[in-house]
Amino acid sequence: MKKASKQRLEIYYFGKGALLTLITIPGLFFVFNSLQKQMPAWSTKFCWPFFCLIAFLILGAIVWTSWRECKQAVSIQRLTDELAQQVNQEQGHTIEWQHPVDQRVATLTKQFNQVITRSNQLHQQEEETKSSRDEMMTNISHDLRTPLTAIIGYLGLVVMQKDQLSTADRNKYIQTAYDKANQMKTLVEDLFEFSKTQLQNASLNITEFSVGDLFAQLLASYEVEAQEKGIELTYLIEPRLIIMEGDSDKLARVLMNLINNAFKYAKGATFIKLTAQVRPNDQVEIRVTNDGESIPQDSLDSLFDRFYRVESSRNSKTGGTGLGLAIVKGIVEQHHGQVKVESSQEATSFVVSLPIHQVATNDDEGESVSD
Repeated sequence: MKKASKQRLEIYYFGKGALLTLITIPGLFFVFNSLQKQMPAWSTKFCWPFFCLIAFLILGAIVWTSWRECKQAVSIQRLTDELAQQVNQEQGHTIEWQHPVDQRVATLTKQFNQVITRSNQLHQQEEETKSSRDEMMTNISHDLRTPLTAIIGYLGLVVMQKDQLSTADRNKYIQTAYDKANQMKTLVEDLFEFSKTQLQNASLNITEFSVGDLFAQLLASYEVEAQEKGIELTYLIEPRLIIMEGDSDKLARVLMNLINNAFKYAKGATFIKLTAQVRPNDQVEIRVTNDGESIPQDSLDSLFDRFYRVESSRNSKTGGTGLGLAIVKGIVEQHHGQVKVESSQEATSFVVSLPIHQVATNDDEGESVSD
């Protein structure tokens, strides 16, 4: 607040107090003077001392009221100036000054600081989202450019050196280009699936399904791959029949991503086990457990971030896109559930907690529950 503005307010309110004093004291003097004429005996003993006491109290009340009003006006003016200053700033700062007299101004300042703090948080989240989006675009460009460059290179060799190439080399180059194209296709599909999990109004096809049937179908599709890698696939349901609500196709995608993750990254694993249990508060806990190499503790909190890999290199030889677990998290959250990972030297478990019954919200306009 500018010093000149503060001085003007002080002059106004103390001038107002002085004016009230000039009006009140002569009026009081007139009243007591009249009483002295009408009651001489009383006025001789009490009138003027009483007049002085009343005049002193009135003068004190005027001075105190003027001081308080001035402080309040200064506070409001200062708060107004602070608000005007904050409006012109990209990111606001809280007001540290508190009013010592008027609690209303102090409460208003506190509420304003809460608004500014929340606004700063939203601004920071927006900046983080922007930075994350830029990083995501960089990663997408990297992951798409790498196989695309290989495809162009190998097909270019086939086209430009078709007369010099042997049949074996030609077939090798074409096969490599085909494999890279499939790698790009997988990335594009994962990006599409990931983008759908980020939509707040994404629709789910909610139906009732048996968890045991879902487990059996999934493990049957991985039977050949498991035999080739010497991994035992098992599942356990407790109780034996669990019927829950959800988008069975999307939840199957969750389990497929977790099983694929175990196949790719669980070095030395001898088994992959799926378990499901009914927990309190109508929750179903699903675990995908393997006994492969444990995950470093400092990586556990970042596993579900998009494009995050435990390996330091982004050119993962495992062929993963870095979106599998981010898709898992997105689908689980769409079902109002939670996912976490537990890892030790004995086993690593991805734990998915889902409600048995899906409660429709305003954002779930496309959802339906079958009878």
